[in-house]
Amino acid sequence: MTSADQVLLSVTMLRPDEKLLLGALRDEGLTARPLLVKDLAEVVAGRTGPPGLVLIRNLSHREAISVSRRLEHAGATTLNRSATIETCNDKGLQALLFERHGVPHPVTRHAFSYEQVHASVAELGLPAVVKPVSGSWGRGVTKMANAECVEAWAGGRESADAAGKLFPVVVQEYIDKPGHDLRVVVVGRTPVVAIQRVSTDWRTNTHLGAEVRRIEVTTEIEKLCGHVVDILGPGFYGVDLVEDRTTGELLVLEVNANPEFARSSAQHGVNVAGHLAAHVAEQLAAAAA
Repeated sequence: MTSADQVLLSVTMLRPDEKLLLGALRDEGLTARPLLVKDLAEVVAGRTGPPGLVLIRNLSHREAISVSRRLEHAGATTLNRSATIETCNDKGLQALLFERHGVPHPVTRHAFSYEQVHASVAELGLPAVVKPVSGSWGRGVTKMANAECVEAWAGGRESADAAGKLFPVVVQEYIDKPGHDLRVVVVGRTPVVAIQRVSTDWRTNTHLGAEVRRIEVTTEIEKLCGHVVDILGPGFYGVDLVEDRTTGELLVLEVNANPEFARSSAQHGVNVAGHLAAHVAEQLAAAAA
């Protein structure tokens, strides 16, 4: 087994997701091992031989970008690419990209000050949603139901961040969804599974207790995900879609470059790790041909 057939799994820690991935990669006949940040020096120095591919699964967005950049500059192929991870790490960058390429997306404004938050909410109307540009699991996402909510958010935030170092944020139109949103897992270019995340809460993250229901990958879902992949390039993504209850239109809410899948796979039954491992094996075979 040459080094070109070896896959490194860049991790902060081995969670159930990464353990499933290691097993699936080995089932494909590949040599796969974890790569911790402390081990990165050996790889970029070339002491271990160039890997065929490195799967980036670091928990910290900043760490994931840093690791993938260094590996790419050392000549390694990473999945996902550092530029893709950077875009997916920033909801504001995604909004700009979607707008430029005509991807259906909630109307979104950048705000670089408290005054601009007020102005953007006034422009978009109430309710509106304020989000940090970076973050997962619904943390920091706030629904502005009325003017009092805006004042409370600004007052609380300013008391903790008077210098405004946590800007920018994005202010987004509120989409009235029918009690669920959709998460579509994309491997390469293919949507391998779509699930509804059902909740009575307006936020439908599984970490906040949303129920998972598998649904059909419709032509509309496939088209939207294909549009996203055309922009970002093939990779491993969790594409979040939301349906506007009023219009019935399906919108791309955001794209995650490090989607978790172990918990939901146990419920919907699709072997996401197996699909990803097979894609990696195909990529390595194509590179060797």
